[in-house]
Amino acid sequence: MSNSFVTVRSQAISLESQTDSLLTRYSSFAQTTSSEPLAQETQLQEKLETILNKRQDIVETLQKIADNDSDISTTKLSQLQRHRETLQENWQTFRNIRSSIQQERNRLNLLFSVKKDLQQDTIENRDEYIQDEYRRVENSHSVVDSLIDQAYETRDQFMSQRRVLHKSGDRILQTLQHIPLINNVIAKINTRRKKNAVILASLISICILVLFFTA
Repeated sequence: MSNSFVTVRSQAISLESQTDSLLTRYSSFAQTTSSEPLAQETQLQEKLETILNKRQDIVETLQKIADNDSDISTTKLSQLQRHRETLQENWQTFRNIRSSIQQERNRLNLLFSVKKDLQQDTIENRDEYIQDEYRRVENSHSVVDSLIDQAYETRDQFMSQRRVLHKSGDRILQTLQHIPLINNVIAKINTRRKKNAVILASLISICILVLFFTA
């Protein structure tokens, strides 16, 4: 029975050594966690669970050996207790590492989600900004078109006024061109009036002289 205890305990010691090595490797994933579990991480986790469960069976086997051996030494009972405590500590370490990895993974996924939302918001804001700028450009074009239309209308009005002024100028020029003829006519009329006045004065003088000499 004593040899059986030693043989089974040697298996426990070997598995404890493997567990320490695997836990060290497994803890590295808590420092370099990815958003999704890697194949190596999954395999290592499954291997640890298998070894820990196997150690649980070994501890139970050692306990049965101790229960069936009334002469078992206190040293062996202490060794059994130590294996049981080490197993519990390793289970707790394994769960802590697994929890840390999961928490870090959740944090990364949350960050990725927030980043994705921000990028989506950025794209939407950029599209909205482009649309706003497009509307501003369209409004500017409308204002420019309106100003151009007003400019053309003002130009047409100026050209119309220019034509009116040009016609008025032509009429004034034509009138001015006819003024010398009018002056000539008036001058001729005045000359004729003067001649008529002289003739009339001569006739009156002759009549007076005739009346004077015949009286």
